[in-house]
Amino acid sequence: MNSDALSPLAASDSATDDFAPLLELLNLYLADGQSHTEYDVLCWLQAPEQGVFRADALRDSLTMFRSHFILMHCLYRLQQQWAAEQTALLDISALRICRSPWPDNAHNRGLTEHSPLAQYYLDLSQLNTAQEEVDDLLRSFWQKMLQPEQEDQDIAELELSKPVTGAEIRLQYRRLAMQHHPDRGGDENRFRTIQAAFQRLKHRYS
Repeated sequence: MNSDALSPLAASDSATDDFAPLLELLNLYLADGQSHTEYDVLCWLQAPEQGVFRADALRDSLTMFRSHFILMHCLYRLQQQWAAEQTALLDISALRICRSPWPDNAHNRGLTEHSPLAQYYLDLSQLNTAQEEVDDLLRSFWQKMLQPEQEDQDIAELELSKPVTGAEIRLQYRRLAMQHHPDRGGDENRFRTIQAAFQRLKHRYS
């Protein structure tokens, strides 16, 4: 298994050998039972002391996806392992990754076998998702997350009106950003509002 997200050392071995040190690192990192975000864990794995992911592993959508996928793959493997051993529970989400002791009255409930997310991340063939597919996933995510009523507000914030195109939005953003940039004497709050509106519209009109 090769991935641009992995450090040169990790990328040189087979898939099994790749994941063995990462699984051990995650085992140690999560042993304290503290709650961590996915971003916290990724940054920790990027640090020179660990060196699992390259320093620029989050530089673009494709390497960010691969970094995310590899981390989630290993977390679900740990979840599966600990459930089979009945030694610990592992909560997994973007905002909460936390190990907790196995309850005395619990039993192996097949935590990963029946989880669609676990099945997805345990399937290493998904790691080969192409750049275009990753971009489509991101667009789909943002389109579901963005509030429909905010579109008109954002267009008005950029001093535009419908109908508009993505090219018109980008051109108007550059003009307003230059006009209101704090380094050019503009208002910082207005500049931030323009940036936020553009970021949302960029996902709608990509």
